[in-house]
Amino acid sequence: MYRMVQFIIPPAPKTAKARAGRPKDASKKAGIIRAASSLFMKDGFELTSMEAVAKKADVSKLTIYSHFANKEELFKAIIHQRCDQQAMPECFMALAHLPVEKALIDLGHRLTSLIFSPDSLRLQRVMQAEATRHPQIIKIFFEAGPKRVRVAFGELLAEWVRQGKLRVDDIPVATEQYFSLIKGEMHQKALMLLAPKPTARELNKHIRAAVTLFLSGYQVKAGRS
Repeated sequence: MYRMVQFIIPPAPKTAKARAGRPKDASKKAGIIRAASSLFMKDGFELTSMEAVAKKADVSKLTIYSHFANKEELFKAIIHQRCDQQAMPECFMALAHLPVEKALIDLGHRLTSLIFSPDSLRLQRVMQAEATRHPQIIKIFFEAGPKRVRVAFGELLAEWVRQGKLRVDDIPVATEQYFSLIKGEMHQKALMLLAPKPTARELNKHIRAAVTLFLSGYQVKAGRS
């Protein structure tokens, strides 16, 4: 007579739960962003695949998706990082205690350092090329970069108004005017490859002239309330 033997299957090891709780590798995330940034600049958004990013970053696609839900989120992270590398826009309110003219000049140098960099100019050209095919990418770009910076600048203007240093009736309009003055025609020429990147001396002269013009319309004169 045969004896029935009961086989007890041990429970599966709890490695999956433990793995899920481990912090993501920050160095791998940074490498993915660097690789993707390089490919987006060279090939554009549409032609850059997640497979190509994985290969260039020397990681698996699974690793990429553990950090970014999709290609759009990866692109958004790149724009965030580019702004953050220039200490913008989170640092804007730290300028509120400075004389307004000095703060606007300092900020102008930070902005031009970013927008006239070769990578930023290439990215702008990519955005122009992608505008009709991938309008959602333009929206991601604007909200992750320019919009964040403009909102922070508007908050800085509002603080100066509160301090009585500026008189601004329409902060969004004043914000747009400042950024338009800082970019100027030289930025458009650089984008279209009609002129080389301005020298440090040229940029300094341009920034000071832009700030002088901006303040002529908004700075509270001595003796005025």
